[in-house]
Amino acid sequence: MARKRRLTRAQRRERRAARPVAGLYGVMARDAGAGGWVGLYLCYAHSPEEARNREVAAGFHKRGVEARWTPGHPPPHQPPDVGPDDDHWYRSRLEDAGWTPWERLPSDYRHPPQGLATIDPSAR
Repeated sequence: MARKRRLTRAQRRERRAARPVAGLYGVMARDAGAGGWVGLYLCYAHSPEEARNREVAAGFHKRGVEARWTPGHPPPHQPPDVGPDDDHWYRSRLEDAGWTPWERLPSDYRHPPQGLATIDPSAR
């Protein structure tokens, strides 16, 4: 049986460039303020790098992230009417009765450390 040929660096770059880039990006992260201890956080970004920078700036850490969402791999439900001009974060929390309606968070949202997550400054 023949070995599968590896892609060249140029072919890998071309394949990455063909992926959808602009759209909704986000994470499913631990959220002590939610009944189910999980929240969906989404924002619009023009590139994967911009999305990653916004996640880091918002304070989402690798240990607290359970899933990542991209335009090619969308979340189970999405906020309505989020477009390229919108720089806000959106949050939906898992409660006993299901997912809460989407709430708009500030564009400079900071996810609280999990030790302090019950005192969420965005809820004030």
